[in-house]
Amino acid sequence: MNLNPKLLKRAIPYWIGGLICFEVAIVIIYLGGVFIKREVFPPFDMDGFMTVPTLLQASILFQMSLVYLGMFFFSRKLSERPSPAFWFVQSVLLFYVALDELVKLHLGMGSSSWMPISGTKYWIGIYSFLIVAIAVFFFRDFKALWYGSRNLVILGLSGLVLALIGAFGVEIFKHIVLNRLLAKFFSEREVLSWVIEQVRVAFEEFFEMFGETLILYAVLLFVAKKIEQNSQGFLVK
Repeated sequence: MNLNPKLLKRAIPYWIGGLICFEVAIVIIYLGGVFIKREVFPPFDMDGFMTVPTLLQASILFQMSLVYLGMFFFSRKLSERPSPAFWFVQSVLLFYVALDELVKLHLGMGSSSWMPISGTKYWIGIYSFLIVAIAVFFFRDFKALWYGSRNLVILGLSGLVLALIGAFGVEIFKHIVLNRLLAKFFSEREVLSWVIEQVRVAFEEFFEMFGETLILYAVLLFVAKKIEQNSQGFLVK
């Protein structure tokens, strides 16, 4: 089945826009419960296990994993970069990250001993190492992407930065700065401390979801571009 590249290009913004609207709605519902009811609605717990936000974020990561896997099979027929290994390695890693988000493997929830990076306190360092290792090992592939689709790379990197701020930055801020401030100034005001922590959680998870959505947007636009180029090359032949 051949995909219509023009139809695909028109559909992508609607899909991404729908995901972003859903993410904003989740934040509103989550913070609405925090500020109005002084409780978190369990289905929309942004720091929970198998909740609507975690399912949404996992689905975004699974989508990226599937798209990368599709590009792996597509690029096997081509000699140009990015290489098939570039797409396959990232597809596998994204699949694991999606599974991690779904069942919180890095926190040891729903995990078992045979799963790597499960229940370890060093998960930030491990994921940081993997990101740097991929950037170094596939430098030529990223260089080819930069010269061939600079705007999409900038879009994807912007999403990656936001996702890293949410996944790492806000988490580090919590342990280094926020916990100390709460203990010093709000040690006897447990409700206020709890509300501040929930707001932090909302920012953390939204940055992650929104950043990953931007990456998905860039990847889908790249795929649509490749399909269009491939169809044009077929017509020329």
